[in-house]
Amino acid sequence: MAAFTRVNGASAAVVGVLTTTAQLKAYLITVKDDSNTAINLTSDDGVVEGKLEQLLREISPLMYFATDSSAGTVTVVVDGHANDATSIRNRVRQIFGATSDPITDNDSTATLATSLVAS
Repeated sequence: MAAFTRVNGASAAVVGVLTTTAQLKAYLITVKDDSNTAINLTSDDGVVEGKLEQLLREISPLMYFATDSSAGTVTVVVDGHANDATSIRNRVRQIFGATSDPITDNDSTATLATSLVAS
């Protein structure tokens, strides 16, 4: 009987690496005002047209987690084909920027996640 060496498969199962099988990407968004101060998203928690609702409506995440703090941080899981860190950052800056040039003047950030933790 002929022997075959397996060359595909388990090499994708690597510890310590954030991996997706469905073209999903996760980002950590920090919402800030134009003076580099985090915006407290809990101040209008659950309010129609509140800050968090505006953000979620714009980003359309498949999943999200907003921290219950004044840090202004939201972790989102989105379609990886349609989003990258720059486009998400610019869309957030359009919402929360107060100047005529929010993409340049606002300090909100979006960073591609390298790990996820569930608790």
